[in-house]
Amino acid sequence: MKQSGFNLIELMIAMMLGLFIMAGVSNLFLSNRQTFQSNQGIFQIQESMRMAFEILSRDLRHTGFTPCGNQTRVANVLNFSAANGNLFEWVGLRGADGNTAISPVTTGTGRGQRIAGTSAILVQGVQGVDRSVQLHATVGTPSFTLFPDLNTTFTAGDILMACDFQQATIFQASAVTANTIKYAVGGGLNPGNCQIGLGLPGRCPATPSYITYNPNANISRFMSSIWYIGYNGRTDDGGRSLYRQRIGTAGEVVTEEIVAGVSDLQISYHRRNSNSWDTAATINAANAWGNVDALSLQMHLVSAETKVSSDSSINEGRLQRSFTQIIALRNRI
Repeated sequence: MKQSGFNLIELMIAMMLGLFIMAGVSNLFLSNRQTFQSNQGIFQIQESMRMAFEILSRDLRHTGFTPCGNQTRVANVLNFSAANGNLFEWVGLRGADGNTAISPVTTGTGRGQRIAGTSAILVQGVQGVDRSVQLHATVGTPSFTLFPDLNTTFTAGDILMACDFQQATIFQASAVTANTIKYAVGGGLNPGNCQIGLGLPGRCPATPSYITYNPNANISRFMSSIWYIGYNGRTDDGGRSLYRQRIGTAGEVVTEEIVAGVSDLQISYHRRNSNSWDTAATINAANAWGNVDALSLQMHLVSAETKVSSDSSINEGRLQRSFTQIIALRNRI
């Protein structure tokens, strides 16, 4: 009787062919997985880059903006507090190189703290739509009566800027109705007003200076933000993020994580009628912040995906990319 089936040699050949096929399929799967992870890393870096530059650029382009033009005559009647640092001081624009402090941001290794060696920048102006003044009363409880406008409302505790083409004043609203803003000393506000005189020089002199803003003066929310690179307390996305520290709706200091994966930020500054880019220290030494008309931002980003870079010894094999963008300060051109 004729027997059918595999002999040992045929079985071994079949098993060997099967192993080759499985190895090929596994290699194809691993290759596709590596390509997918690399593409994911590139996409995440590009998206983080787009968001970081877009949000940061929006603040920077409005540096020094007020509805009344570029103001250099600004009275500030807010109480000074070391905890609030530079956020409540009108400077328009200030930068800090890697090892220069910028209060109230803390440099350290805790979550939300600034990373040593990275640049930081303070930008100020106004935000939102301004309201026009109908009447400024300085007798009794001082107040601003505004022309009716349903599109813009203020709340008690807001840090505001009143301005005309002669000067501006930064103060805190103590009570607000639909079309009236009152301001007073005390009242449990943070930081609160030190005086009700809104004239120059401000900053709580021994003898306050009183002015009355004329009809059609403007009132807007005061915007003050510090941008920096900080630790986010996570290891799964590189541990660093772009942060913003700003004034909150009740005068408090708010720290926000804006974009994860931003590991470094270096800023250079261009001065009007200059052909060079300078460090913040150089601008500060020359007392030339008012002449800065453009910024060069160099941002370094890493992917959340690990083991996708050709050099796995650096940052757990994360993809790394650097981008540079030049931003013109619209109110300085």
